[in-house]
Amino acid sequence: MTNTVMQMKNRVMGQTSFSIIPDLNEIDEILKLTTKYHLNWEYNDFAQPSIYENKYEYDRRLAAYLALPRKRSQDTMHGTFFGLDLAALDSVIRTRSEELFCMSLETGRKLGVKGVVFHTGLIGGLNLDYYLENWLDKVSAFLTEKCREFPELMIFMENTFEQSPDIFIKLMDRMKGISNFKLCFDYGHAILTKTPIEVWCKQLSPFIGHMHLNDNDLKDDLHLVPGRGKIDFDFYRKLMNENGIEVSTLLELNGVENITQALKFMCEEN
Repeated sequence: MTNTVMQMKNRVMGQTSFSIIPDLNEIDEILKLTTKYHLNWEYNDFAQPSIYENKYEYDRRLAAYLALPRKRSQDTMHGTFFGLDLAALDSVIRTRSEELFCMSLETGRKLGVKGVVFHTGLIGGLNLDYYLENWLDKVSAFLTEKCREFPELMIFMENTFEQSPDIFIKLMDRMKGISNFKLCFDYGHAILTKTPIEVWCKQLSPFIGHMHLNDNDLKDDLHLVPGRGKIDFDFYRKLMNENGIEVSTLLELNGVENITQALKFMCEEN
């Protein structure tokens, strides 16, 4: 085991691996970091309308990633999310959302990744019973169907603007027995809510299959390099260990410079 990997395990005892966001414009540097730190990737390209609505650009990027000399079986991908609502009462919006969701799964299948991350599409803070029950009914039925249609892929649902773990606990109860569905826990999103971060970690720990991580000022989702905001990362590590959260974790940052600084902070600094 290299010294770097040993340092990584010592700094973040719970995480099994880190992922980064690849950028084809900086691919040589990304590949060097990937080798040095034994990283996986989470592809963000195909969540962008400017890419998936442009067949030439979509095909170009897909071919470029497939041509790289690396395995992708432990990589993840971010699915489409702009304006998606799988539980929309408007059938046109719901149909288009389902189409884009399925397109992301097909892309994940083509790339050969481990899983695809999606947002809930819920309006944060809207806690009306009929709204949440409609979402649970429609989304759990749709997710169950897609998990069975794409058994080789994990489907991850990420917490975004939701203010407590409650809706995710109810969703996981609906999804009992579906082995390829889990949660993607965004620590930076959760820490901005009124619910204590300890509660999020404790209640969701049995259901977490992947994580997103960056720093912020405890007010806004700024996607800062860890150590440049106000998140207490010693407390973060404590919570990961106490709750037995041992999953792949995306350092959700863009650009080689930011990624490099994040890796140094998480893996090397004492």
